[in-house]
Parts: sequence; C-alpha cells; structure tokens
Amino acid sequence: MYVKNNCRLGFYVRRDSWRSDRYAKVVEIQWVEDGKMIKGSPPYFGGFKNPPGHPREGKIMGPRLVTLQADWLDGGKMVTDCGGNYSWTQVYQNEK
Repeated sequence: MYVKNNCRLGFYVRRDSWRSDRYAKVVEIQWVEDGKMIKGSPPYFGGFKNPPGHPREGKIMGPRLVTLQADWLDGGKMVTDCGGNYSWTQVYQNEK
C-alpha cells in the first residue's frame, strides 16, 4: 500500500478484524524513509540483512514495525509487526 501511495506515508488502513467504521493512519514504517522506495523484494520487501551497527547485524531482517494513529486506539496509536500480511485494506478519504 505504501508503494501504491507513491511511497508516501499518511494513508489510511482498516484491519479485517476491526469494526467497519474503524480505520487508522499509517504514520511510520520501520527502516522506511517517507518518499523513498522500500528496500527488499516485493511484495513483502524482506530478506535483506541488517546493516553494520544494528543489534542483529548480518542477520536477515524480520518484519518491519508499522505505527498506526487513530483517536480510537489506546493512547492514540498502535505499533504492529504484521503490516505485511493480507488482513489490511487501504481506506480512501471518501470511504471513511
């Protein structure tokens, strides 16, 4: 979804386990710089090794953490490590 959004954060998603009126804004994806392409091979963009200086240097990177923001979330935000699966749908402005 990030790539389909022209490599920009700030798009909205809904998880299939949420009520239909709930959605959240994607505000951060670990190791991704807004406006830049994600490193790795699509569709999951994983499989590359952690860089020098990283606590897991040289080991294959696991799932990226995705930070979501919404008023209804506890504390206004949530961090998930399952952003790269098919339980998410992008929600557009006119659908919210």
